[in-house]
Amino acid sequence: MKLDVHVQGRPVATLYRERDEYVLNYNADATPADFVSLTMPVRETPWRWPRDLHPFFRQNLPEGYLLNVIREEFGPLLDGTDLSLLAVLGGMGIGRVTVTPEGVAPGTELEPLAVETLLTADNSTEYFASLVRKYARAAISGVVPKFIAPEMQNTDKQPLGKSTLRTSRHIIKGSDDNTPYLGFNEFYSMRVLQRLDVAKVAATRMSDDGRVLIVDRFDVDENGNPVFGVEDACGLLGLPPHEKYNTTTEKVLNAARAYLPRANARPAMEQFGWHLLTNYVVRNADCHAKNIALYYRSLDDVAFTPVYDVVTTQAYPRFASNPPGLPIEGRKTWAPGKTLEKFFNTRLGIAPRDYADMVEQLCESATSVGQEIIAAAKNETRWHTVAKQMLHAWNEGIESLRNPKKSVTKSELGAAIAAAGFSEAEPAQNNKESIGRSELMAKPQRKKK
Repeated sequence: MKLDVHVQGRPVATLYRERDEYVLNYNADATPADFVSLTMPVRETPWRWPRDLHPFFRQNLPEGYLLNVIREEFGPLLDGTDLSLLAVLGGMGIGRVTVTPEGVAPGTELEPLAVETLLTADNSTEYFASLVRKYARAAISGVVPKFIAPEMQNTDKQPLGKSTLRTSRHIIKGSDDNTPYLGFNEFYSMRVLQRLDVAKVAATRMSDDGRVLIVDRFDVDENGNPVFGVEDACGLLGLPPHEKYNTTTEKVLNAARAYLPRANARPAMEQFGWHLLTNYVVRNADCHAKNIALYYRSLDDVAFTPVYDVVTTQAYPRFASNPPGLPIEGRKTWAPGKTLEKFFNTRLGIAPRDYADMVEQLCESATSVGQEIIAAAKNETRWHTVAKQMLHAWNEGIESLRNPKKSVTKSELGAAIAAAGFSEAEPAQNNKESIGRSELMAKPQRKKK
């Protein structure tokens, strides 16, 4: 089997398997600007990878729930290899690179979806699962239920009631039984950083029932055409997706820094810093090497992507014992002491005084957004439990950063929690298999003997 690799719709290379290696071979007419990956620039010699697909091509392949759906829907087209999976899904996905069977143009014929209707729909688990199954033919990574779909939108140039088909401009994410009201959780968790307007953050909208989150894609233009290349830190490090936790924050930063133009270094380090600190404030244990990525139009404008996939994992008792997804200075702990400040100073070039100011801004923002959550839960009782859990997690996050050597005390947010009449947080479940990593994304990989 041979696959055509396209950059913004233009075929530039061929991807195939040769004995125990996977090979990316650029076409003779490929120019330097046609590079498929930052890690694989255009050259005459093929890029070879042993045993599995090159990490870049694996970054958007589905996992867990999504992978099972794909296997059920397209089983006869799959031969058990990632190459066949890419052949089915690669025609539509995230980023400017698409992959299709040899001689096939990019794109997928799918029924268009009126995305806005999801904001007011009854997004039950069964209904959303049917949508995931319907729109499964697109390359999008992750375990939680999600999909991208062509959108139908009205335009001024067409008669009333007529529509035009555009490529998807959104990622649509749902909830499941393990993570109820995940849309509510992620919307408000992301808002803690977004409202400060100090870093790039993916724009989101939450459905009325709190189950669905619509995330604006940052790799496309206003018409939904992919114009940015996107590469996550897993691929930059040469790691397969299942090893996304098997690295460190330092290694992720160093891998990204190798491709960042010097002129963009300072804003890039600040973007990374805001992202990192937000995870500590809202207690997101699921920031791993696939949730940190670069995007670019060319080699001269590489930058960290807007922050995405920030969730208060501690809100769910099943995952509440999980420490941060990636260690810093060899430690995975929510009580980092001076470790974080040292990392910011020595690795990111952010002075202690500026670090302290960033912490304070995020803590104050979490307190303000916490008040929004209290008001939202008051008006919609079904959000009460997840709201309570989030608020307690944020309160712990705030206090552990503000007072690294002290036990948690009653902060302004803590007082608001008490005033709102919320009970104590539900205790974490003893789930040994998920300690150190969140099952929101994947189970730990067992080491081979």
